[in-house]
Amino acid sequence: MRLLSFLTLTTISSCFNQTTNVLASSSSSSSSSSSLSYDDSPETTTSLPLTYTALTKPLPLYPGEITNTFHHLSIPRGPIAISEFVAEIVEQDVNSNSDDGEEITYTPVPLSEAYLHHHVVFSAHQKSGGSGAMFGAGTESRGTKQSFPYPYRYTTIEGEDTLIANVHVINTRTMSEEDAHSCSECPCTAKQDYVVDVVDTNNNEDEDGKVGTTLLDSVIGKKESWDECNVVLVKEENPSCSFDTYTGGLRCCEHGEYCLDDYLVSKKDIINATDNTTQQQQQQQQSVFYLRYTLTYTPMEEEIKSLYQASCCDASGDESRQGNIEYDIPKCKEDDEECVHVLETIQLLHGPAPTKVTTTTSGSDIGTTKGEEAEEEKEGEEEDVYVDVVYMVGHLHRGGISNTLYFMNGTTLCESLPTYGATGKVGEIGNEPGYINSMSACTFDPPLRMKTTERIRVVGVYDASEAHTGVMSLFYIAIADVDADVDNDDDDDDDDEVGA
Repeated sequence: MRLLSFLTLTTISSCFNQTTNVLASSSSSSSSSSSLSYDDSPETTTSLPLTYTALTKPLPLYPGEITNTFHHLSIPRGPIAISEFVAEIVEQDVNSNSDDGEEITYTPVPLSEAYLHHHVVFSAHQKSGGSGAMFGAGTESRGTKQSFPYPYRYTTIEGEDTLIANVHVINTRTMSEEDAHSCSECPCTAKQDYVVDVVDTNNNEDEDGKVGTTLLDSVIGKKESWDECNVVLVKEENPSCSFDTYTGGLRCCEHGEYCLDDYLVSKKDIINATDNTTQQQQQQQQSVFYLRYTLTYTPMEEEIKSLYQASCCDASGDESRQGNIEYDIPKCKEDDEECVHVLETIQLLHGPAPTKVTTTTSGSDIGTTKGEEAEEEKEGEEEDVYVDVVYMVGHLHRGGISNTLYFMNGTTLCESLPTYGATGKVGEIGNEPGYINSMSACTFDPPLRMKTTERIRVVGVYDASEAHTGVMSLFYIAIADVDADVDNDDDDDDDDEVGA
């Protein structure tokens, strides 16, 4: 997903966490309890197909508390070829107790109690100039398996036995529906002051071990650039584009923070409790969640073609900007009959390929000798390179109506639609009202051959009957390189280009 645009590998390497080691499993059910066996060294076997299910390290959260951290995900030792990935938030079954010698079982947690803002899974091994991203989703994750047709697979290298995941979850358990939905949009504050837990610092704590800062001070330093919005968002003065108007979103939804002031619990509240009973009552409010993930894979084969993530698409960006990742939806005017917010932009599928230019130097001070050739890469020079487009799926937040990609001639490339829980009851897994339970995907088999420089129109549509902060209109696109000989053949015949 486009979330990776601000997740540098340097940051990732400094934020690693250990994950729980588990044994490969032949199957996994996301709608019922399941047990996990434990093993220190999972290995690829010869049976096909194979599935592997595991958990992240525990995610202990009080109501309103946020976790937004990086984790190591244990996987079978590479090289392997991954054909499918699915994940969801779970917790230990209350009737499961390892002290009794029984297998520990885990049950899915409703979205209304553990809001999965996003998970982004990637490899430190970058492929074909891609970001290394493999999989990503939000609340739709449980109902949206990311699956790829043969022979296209995400692949790992020799000896690779972990992936990396950014997991962002908000504990909305015990909250009213109104508070839970408010938390899912990551408001900077409920009281115009941004309050954080500062138990481990010496910053002007009040008597409750909390400190208030201005919204400006708390947000301004959390973003490398405030110039990532496209001209449409800037023209409408979208609050997400400037630190002095920012009121909610990723910048106010970081690890260890609380989504609403009324739910803030500091460690000092527990430490200073007057009796053990009070401490136990407060600690019992804490829930312990996990991200459970299942991948389907095979050993590597010669026919396998490796996938990687295209740089497109983010409706908040344009041809020169990757995008702001998020934006706000203003409430429509009373006389607006349609009452929708439409954000439209144009982006390149993957951008121009870097072009290697050979230059001859003659006794310069860069350490070369006369006549020696030095190669350098010039970024940004357009070079028509073909790729195979295999899979596309959109990512929207609550209120999202559609996320669509178009060729420049108006033909629909992919329409990704959300499915909200409609007939289900609160807490009904897979059919939860008020939440996106799945997103429709587009699979191309045979693949769609496109140029990396092909322009794509991106359109995100939201219901504007109420205001929303920090929404997203992103696309996850899996592509594969085209063999050089095939690429050259196609380049001779531009009439064969799809969407021309």
